[in-house]
Amino acid sequence: MLAASALLVLSAPAAWAAACLDEAQWQTLQQQSEVQPALLYVWSPRMVLSAVHADQVQTVARQEGLRMVPVHDHRVPAEEVSQALQRLRQQNAAAADALAGSVPLCNEDLVQQDAYRHFPTAWVVRKGSAHPRPLVAAMPMPYWRQGIRLRMVQAGKPKAD
Repeated sequence: MLAASALLVLSAPAAWAAACLDEAQWQTLQQQSEVQPALLYVWSPRMVLSAVHADQVQTVARQEGLRMVPVHDHRVPAEEVSQALQRLRQQNAAAADALAGSVPLCNEDLVQQDAYRHFPTAWVVRKGSAHPRPLVAAMPMPYWRQGIRLRMVQAGKPKAD
């Protein structure tokens, strides 16, 4: 189990080489969104469509100028996540690649914002903040595009004091 966790961490991009996406990592992602907008993509191996279609979501995100940052349900054991990614690689290598580097989501604020209500759940992060309304559920790619575009227009507005 420890080896599977280490593999996930070692395969993560250098900026995300952490045990999980915690408050500090979330703040870093928001700061980096000033330069490179992102789609924070929360998935679970227990919700198959959140994994199987990850490559398609990543393609749409890239086309819209976002990098996809995958994180997964921290309640799922690391061994189960690792096994799911191995099976996914055999069925859809592109989807497995899209989820490469995924770390557990351990930011309590995002969990309280219903990050686990359904999988996938994704936030557009742009201009230093996340859009308050996440995209929720597997859906056809035109709807991902539409949802991302709507949130790109609305994301990054000043926060109310």
